[in-house]
Amino acid sequence: MKRLITKLFLLLFIYSWSHEVESQSIDNLDSLKTALNSAEGGERIRILNLLASNLRESEQELALNYALEAEMLSRAASDASGESLAKENIGWIYYRRGRWQRAFDYSKEAYELALAANNMNVAARLLNSMGALYYEQNDFDKAIEQFKKGYLLSKEQGDLYTQIRSLNNVAFNFSAKGEYDSALYYARYSILINQKAGSPYLTAFANRVIGDIYFNRGEYDSAAQIFEGSLEDSRIQNVKTTEASVTHRLGATYLKLGRLEDAKNILLEGIEVSKSNKFLDELAKNYKYLAEVYEAKGNILKAYENQKTYLILNDSLVNKGNRDRIALMQGMFQDNLDQSELNLLRAQNENQAQRIQLNRRNNLIVGIAVFLIVGLAIWLYTLNRNINKYNKDLLKQKEKIKKQNNDLEAKSLQLEKINETKNKLFSILGHDLKGPVGQVKSVVDLLMRGALTKDEFDQLLISLNKDIDTVHFTLNNTLKWSMSQMEGFKLKRSCFNLTEIVNSTISLIDPQVKGKNLTINNKMDNDASVFADMDLIEVVVRNILNNAVKFSKMNDSIEITSTSEENMMKWCVNDHGVGMSKSQIKHILGKDYAITDSQKGTNEEKGSGLGLQLCKEFIRMSGGDIFIQSTEGTGTKICVTIPKMDLVHEANSVGRKEIAQS
Repeated sequence: MKRLITKLFLLLFIYSWSHEVESQSIDNLDSLKTALNSAEGGERIRILNLLASNLRESEQELALNYALEAEMLSRAASDASGESLAKENIGWIYYRRGRWQRAFDYSKEAYELALAANNMNVAARLLNSMGALYYEQNDFDKAIEQFKKGYLLSKEQGDLYTQIRSLNNVAFNFSAKGEYDSALYYARYSILINQKAGSPYLTAFANRVIGDIYFNRGEYDSAAQIFEGSLEDSRIQNVKTTEASVTHRLGATYLKLGRLEDAKNILLEGIEVSKSNKFLDELAKNYKYLAEVYEAKGNILKAYENQKTYLILNDSLVNKGNRDRIALMQGMFQDNLDQSELNLLRAQNENQAQRIQLNRRNNLIVGIAVFLIVGLAIWLYTLNRNINKYNKDLLKQKEKIKKQNNDLEAKSLQLEKINETKNKLFSILGHDLKGPVGQVKSVVDLLMRGALTKDEFDQLLISLNKDIDTVHFTLNNTLKWSMSQMEGFKLKRSCFNLTEIVNSTISLIDPQVKGKNLTINNKMDNDASVFADMDLIEVVVRNILNNAVKFSKMNDSIEITSTSEENMMKWCVNDHGVGMSKSQIKHILGKDYAITDSQKGTNEEKGSGLGLQLCKEFIRMSGGDIFIQSTEGTGTKICVTIPKMDLVHEANSVGRKEIAQS
């Protein structure tokens, strides 16, 4: 009981203190904006940086405009200190928006300017920015190291705001590592010295970390009280980032306590805040816990809708996060590479200076030796020969280093291409397969627990069937492509009737055809024999026909033809759908292999981006080619040529006949 009274007293104290600070903060901002109208030169730069620092968590667009103007004016005035603070604000805003590579670039430039201007306050803030970027890579130890450096530097400078910010970030990273005792120590220490700083936002952040610790320990009543205080602080200070991050935490806590209606209301508020400010990560988490609340209340359809929204948002965030992390890692790798090259150039310059100094000394010795003895001249000759040998060795080392740099550049380009293909495949497997499979699992789990009625299950069955068909088609394409990339892969050519393959494929896609009320006019010959790998040609046929159906409009028609041309069979499919641009056709038919971004069909059908690339690769492997004629809004005609017989065997047979006749 005593602990509860103490916590309530602390929350009331923070609430009253926050209102006082908020009033002062608003007055200060208004006075700064008024002073900005008449300020010029260095004073205007100082006011712009102050406004950007105070508004970057609540009004990011306005803060960014202030910081960009401060950067421009500082550069024109050669004010390194002002420019470093402006770049620090710009980098932090880009970090909040998830543009980590730009945040890294600005923070790095700002740190170099701060050191050049001996502005240790800005340097301490930038150490926090760099620590945040290490956190995004899940390198918590490196992040904690940066935050502790920032704390020590800001303590030396007497910057209480940055001290508190650094301590909060240390606590947050210890919490992410699961080291709750350390996290609790730093968060409480932050609140203790926060009384001198007077910043309700930092109090809200520290309390959010403490709330996370109580929640992870299962102390849900204490966690709820702390989260409520943190949410109140963030709303008073109008810090939307903290408000959005606290709502889903408080909702999850209410859910654990069985306060379902309170949980629903706070999560709906969190969804509105996250949507209006485009905080996609917090939006996904609010939807996740709201689905669990509806499930606990027995509203299965609402639970399914919110769970589906969460899965879509989460998959998108995972893919974007992976791309951004890879871009950030590549940026940091390039920065390290540039630093290594700079060190190499410095070493080469030092060697060159040493060589010049040595040559001058030798020339002096030679001049003196002329007036001395012949023996000294012989000794100098020997010394000069050794120097020449040393120079040759240095030239060889320089050529070797140049060759190693060229090899490294080539490998870096190769790695970029491999990463691009790998990331697209991971995106296909992680997004196009994980989402539908996850939805199927959710429905099966509900069905196993008896939470779905037969009518509810029947309502979901059509959507699930479509998802499963999409997964099967995508998985088949991915597996065929993967097999073709393996070493030792061999074509299994044989003679077969292409018409039978086409008819079989039309039967498979009949549900999609009927769904759009399409008419397929198959004008192929009954016996269209070709000589190729039947499995690969079957994949080509199905992908081309599937695309024709996918991009056709309701009540359209599709024509299929085959013509014999010398040693080739030309097979064409003509639809009257949305068509393609010239740039799309050029990209698809290009020499290099590239997985394209999939376009949705006329009924929002999904794809993987592999289809036409597989067709191009498999047809060319079979000795044929692919041609595309298309006009946007009118339709597309795709033709492929396939050998009709074993051309090598036929050539040998013709040669033997000519020899026999002669």
